[in-house]
Amino acid sequence: MLDYAFETIFISYVIAAAGLGWILIKKYTGQKFLGVILPGLLILSALGVIESAYIEPYWLKIRSTDIQVDKLREPIKIALFSDTHLRATKNAGWLKKIASKLRAEKPDLILMAGDFLYFDDFEKFGDKLNELGALTKIAPTFAVLGNHDYGIGNRELTFLYNDQHQNIEKKLDDLGITVLRDGNVKIKIKNEELWLVGFDEAWFLGNRPEKALAGLNDNLLKIGLSHHPDIAFDPRAKILDLVLSGHTHGGQIRLPWLGALGDADTPLLKKDYGRYLPDHQPKIFNTIGVGESGPHLRFFNPPEIAILKIQ
Repeated sequence: MLDYAFETIFISYVIAAAGLGWILIKKYTGQKFLGVILPGLLILSALGVIESAYIEPYWLKIRSTDIQVDKLREPIKIALFSDTHLRATKNAGWLKKIASKLRAEKPDLILMAGDFLYFDDFEKFGDKLNELGALTKIAPTFAVLGNHDYGIGNRELTFLYNDQHQNIEKKLDDLGITVLRDGNVKIKIKNEELWLVGFDEAWFLGNRPEKALAGLNDNLLKIGLSHHPDIAFDPRAKILDLVLSGHTHGGQIRLPWLGALGDADTPLLKKDYGRYLPDHQPKIFNTIGVGESGPHLRFFNPPEIAILKIQ
């Protein structure tokens, strides 16, 4: 329902702004402000809405990053994406596009950092998650859950809706995707063994990060996967080499000189939304995600699949 409300607002604004701009040009020909500047701004704003609502959110890019950990004899390629936020404007077709991109990249491991739904419409969009089953034919696939999957809208727990995490977890499990909820698993990629450490949703009151970190007492590479980047600021997580996360959407709307506008309510600074921080301990890679929350808008911040070369 919200998507259709947003659509109505966007389309109405584009028609009104462009129409008013055209009327002003006709009526005030020769006048600098009313006949040129104001209509120009109106038409430019209409074009901005078209770009940020109907072009950029669907421009799926591949972002490649080299990450040096010095614990592997040969590099491995990890694909990371987050925040699919399935909704009327992005559903099965969007997941097919993601799978197609990943098929071409041929990663050794695929990781998903949560927030599979926008709100709680599992009955409407849950079957669309079936498209993620194609990922397991490309590489071993793991996931963690995010706040939207638990029906949690904010850290203070004052904005709650239906909790769908059990339905989502079962669906992913049925597709052959392993969901890690405060757990770890030792996996072998190529000829390399490493620990994958999955953290449950940070705003979920039942999360137990100490369980995820238990037993990691060897020198193998340890990669944390979390929806929120918050765990990377927990002193207990310093035993990890790298934390992969989502949630921030890179701010979703970014402006030149101002940077991210959206506030993700996380210890990660706004200037670091969507960045790789190699000097933090553990290293942090935050992806800007493939979907949107709130209005389906992106500006100077197209959705991405992160391809990480770990070496």
